[in-house]
Amino acid sequence: MATDRALNRSAANGGSELNYIVHGAGAIGSVLGARLTQAGRRVTLIARGDHLEALNRDGLRISGSTEGHFRLPAVRTAHEADLDDNTVVLLTMKTQHTFEAIEGHRELYDGVPLFCFQNGVTNEEWLLGQGLRAYGVMVRIGARIDEPGVVTHTGARRAQIGCWPTGTDELCARVVDDLVAAEMNGSLEERVADAKWGKLVLNLTNAFSALADLPVQEWFCSEENRIFMADIEEEAANVLEAAGITPIMEDMGELRPWIARLRKPGAREPRGATDPALLSYPSTWQDLNFRRPTVEVEHFNGRICELGEQYGIPTPLNRVLTERCVDAAARRLGPGTETAASLRAAAAQL
Repeated sequence: MATDRALNRSAANGGSELNYIVHGAGAIGSVLGARLTQAGRRVTLIARGDHLEALNRDGLRISGSTEGHFRLPAVRTAHEADLDDNTVVLLTMKTQHTFEAIEGHRELYDGVPLFCFQNGVTNEEWLLGQGLRAYGVMVRIGARIDEPGVVTHTGARRAQIGCWPTGTDELCARVVDDLVAAEMNGSLEERVADAKWGKLVLNLTNAFSALADLPVQEWFCSEENRIFMADIEEEAANVLEAAGITPIMEDMGELRPWIARLRKPGAREPRGATDPALLSYPSTWQDLNFRRPTVEVEHFNGRICELGEQYGIPTPLNRVLTERCVDAAARRLGPGTETAASLRAAAAQL
C-alpha cells in the first residue's frame, strides 16, 4: 500500500512515471484514460456494468475531439488493479456515487492521492473529512457514452489542478505535465476551490438544460432562457457573497460581470458545433435521457439552497430546479418536462 511519505518522496524526486487509475470511467473518464494512454502513460480504468463488459470485450472506441480504438486494462474495482507507490487515482464518477465507491476502497486508498475530476466541491470536502488525500480539479470536458464501450468527445479538454483548497505541489505539476503530453489543456491553479465554485455556478444551469431539453450550444440563443439562467446565477452570487466565497469564472473573471453579459438583450446565434452528432448535453441531461434514478443537482443547486438557508437569502429558482430535477429522475420522466416559464411559475409559489 502506498504511503504519504513514499508518494511525496517519489513526486519530489521525479520518481518513476505515474500509474493512473481512472475510477468511475464513464464518458469523461474514458476520454482521460484514452488520451493519457495515447501519451504513453500507464492507465487502468475502473468501470461497471455493460460499459465494463464492452471495454474488455471490444475495447474503447472514441470519436469527435478524440479519435481512436483503445485497449486499456479495465476492472470492476481497484482491488483488481496494480497499485504501487506511484499510483494516482483520478475520480471521474458523479458526486452521488463517490461515497459508495470510496467506502469500498477506504483502506486501499489510504495515503493515495485522489484527484477529483468532478464537478462541485462536495467530493474534496468529504474526502478530506474522511482523512483521505484529496486534490481539486476544475474539469471541463464534454463527452457522452453513445452505447457501452462507445464514447463521443464533444469538445473541451481543460483541467486546472491544485491542492485543496489552495496551493499547488510537485505532484500537481507532474499530473499537469502528463495531461499536457496528452494534448489536454492542463494547468496549475493556486485557488482551485474558487475555480470549482465558479464551475459550480455554471453547473447550476445543468438542471434547466435537462428539464427544458436544451443542448449547450442553444443555451444562450433565446433571451428568455438566457435571462432565466442569469437569475439562477444571481441567486448564487447573493449567497456566495454572504458566505465570503469568491468564485473564479471560466474567463478568469468575476461572477457579477458574467451575469451582466447574460442579461444583454437580443437573440444570439448557436455557440460552437451545430452538427447534431457533436451537440453537447450536460451530464444531468444525460442522466434524465437514460432514465437514471439519481442526478447530481443536489450538489450544485442544492448546495446554493443550503447556503441560502444558512445566510437567510432566498433561492426559489435553485430550489425549484433541484426539486423538479430530482423528481424527474426518480420518476424516469426524461428531458423536456419544463420550460423557463413553468419553472418561474413554480418558484413564485414557494
